[in-house]
Amino acid sequence: MMFGGLLTGGILIVLGLAVKKCPDLLAGYNTLSKEKKVEIIINRTITKITLVTTGGCVIFISLLLNAFEIKESTKLYIICALVLFSIIYITIQTNRLKTK
Repeated sequence: MMFGGLLTGGILIVLGLAVKKCPDLLAGYNTLSKEKKVEIIINRTITKITLVTTGGCVIFISLLLNAFEIKESTKLYIICALVLFSIIYITIQTNRLKTK
């Protein structure tokens, strides 16, 4: 399970850094007009920071739970809850910043 936590955290960090360099990873980005693409810069920054932070937290929590020898099912629940929370946070923050 420790390998799974490290892999999940690593993937989240890589995706967070990739969103900044390749904004086409964001859903619907390539269908926007040039004016709307400028507004997405803020959303890319929020997404990058959240994904990298979540990846770091997943790695840290995975190592911490492994050190305290917590049950595998509990580790899975905690890591899934953390990733789900970050997805909800990204969704709320990016929808909150939409302009009219």
